[in-house]
Amino acid sequence: MQTDGDVKRALWQSFIDSTHAVLDQWQMQCEQPEQAQERLLLGMLSANRDCAFGRAHDFAGIRNASDFRNKVPTHTYAQLQPWVEQAQHDSGAVLTTSPPLFFERSSGNSALQKHIPYTRDFLAQLQGALTVWLADMYRQVPEISHGSGYWSMSPPLQQPAMSANGIPIGSVSDLQYLQGSAIAGLAGTLLIPDMAHDVVHWRRQTLLALVADADLSIISVWSPTFLSSLLQPLFDTENPESRQTCDWLEAMLPAPRKQALRHARAQGVFTELWPRLAAVSCWMDGPSRGYAAQLAARFPQARWLPKGLFATEGVVSVPFGEGAGCPLAIGSHYLEFVGDDGLPKGAHSLRMGETAQVLLTTGAGLYRYALGDRVRVVGKQGDTPRVEFVGRSASACDLVGEKLDEQLVEGVLAQCIDSSDSACLIPDSRNTPPHYVALVSTSSAIPCEVLANDIDTALQGSFHYGHARTLGQLGPVRVRLVSGGAQKLAALLQRAAEATGIRAGDVKPRALISRLDTANALLAITEEPECPHV
Repeated sequence: MQTDGDVKRALWQSFIDSTHAVLDQWQMQCEQPEQAQERLLLGMLSANRDCAFGRAHDFAGIRNASDFRNKVPTHTYAQLQPWVEQAQHDSGAVLTTSPPLFFERSSGNSALQKHIPYTRDFLAQLQGALTVWLADMYRQVPEISHGSGYWSMSPPLQQPAMSANGIPIGSVSDLQYLQGSAIAGLAGTLLIPDMAHDVVHWRRQTLLALVADADLSIISVWSPTFLSSLLQPLFDTENPESRQTCDWLEAMLPAPRKQALRHARAQGVFTELWPRLAAVSCWMDGPSRGYAAQLAARFPQARWLPKGLFATEGVVSVPFGEGAGCPLAIGSHYLEFVGDDGLPKGAHSLRMGETAQVLLTTGAGLYRYALGDRVRVVGKQGDTPRVEFVGRSASACDLVGEKLDEQLVEGVLAQCIDSSDSACLIPDSRNTPPHYVALVSTSSAIPCEVLANDIDTALQGSFHYGHARTLGQLGPVRVRLVSGGAQKLAALLQRAAEATGIRAGDVKPRALISRLDTANALLAITEEPECPHV
């Protein structure tokens, strides 16, 4: 008689058996990135030359990557938005020849909510990258197939909607990304908690599902802070709310799991709670590095494996092979990179140690799209660069997926303080959960806690910041007051910037301090008890 473990191993084996051709193609692409990328680009342009965007930019006349750069400008989402809105109203082909299956929501790094078209071709591109990643993870840690898997899924916080021409806005579930692929068969290995819209209910049910499963063998999340916030009640023994949650868990668990939970809480590690946990996959680069390292100490039984750079708009790098970073996803999308000289270049032209911003061209109808992410070359996979995520562009901050940019923060601070006052927002990544500190120079008598709440509430008008706050990945904003007016605040910013290697003449006033080293220096300079006058 087959056990549940036998069924899950069989599902994994069936998936692995289906991946050989994909992996062979991937290996060949890594050996010849320039040729692979040009074939992919010309294939996408040929497929979409008769859509409205393709006709407007003469896709039919493009013969190579150089033609493409000459005929098609780079696009931010704001510049692409009129085309997206047209695709939500017209019945004809707008951005791609095939119509979108749905528009996925993403606020990106501003308050402007993005609607990213998802087509069959785009899903196939994503699924190809996911197939490579999962197959290589199995190669490294085959024990992930021996039990259940938890792939991070959070409830949709917005109601489903429909475009004017009848295309859904928002995916039904994360599993929709896998439909039609061999990966979909792995759904039978997953813990899938109740996806209720009530976040408190979802959090409790997810935690219960995890704690109840002694055979958990893999955890895959994006941000390590997501996992930290989910598991917070298990190691936050002093918090009354956490104790209440653990009491509820114990009441729902059979005796062996109740005992394992108690041991885990007493010891501060989860070895006994999940003895078969073989791997944890999450972001381990950029701002996530410290959070992943802290959390890994609670899972000494598991291998910690990095995530590549996946975004709602597309995939930039795929976890594969050995060494630092992850190879570029050259088989999924056409990738360009803009360095300090402002000139775009292909993936094959990147050099070791180089840092650049990413442009994506995808089967979704994003053409030369400025993603806003920066990567650094740290190695090679064949002739394909391996990269690590450095962070968002200089004017943005993204600790856990909140995606704040300076324009948004300027608007929020202007809304919350008097026009004669000055302020800046600083990420504090040293605490769990992280939060933002507003450094404010004001003559107003408004209490700190009121001002902090006003700023935090206004920031939650940005979808991803509000989402991170709701999930507990970010703590509330705190306020520190600066005596001496805007001059004193500017002096503090100058001091912190110079202390972290910025030339004195290059320091500019900022509403958002996005560099973490500068933010930490500024926090150290102004470190005082709650609501100080620095």
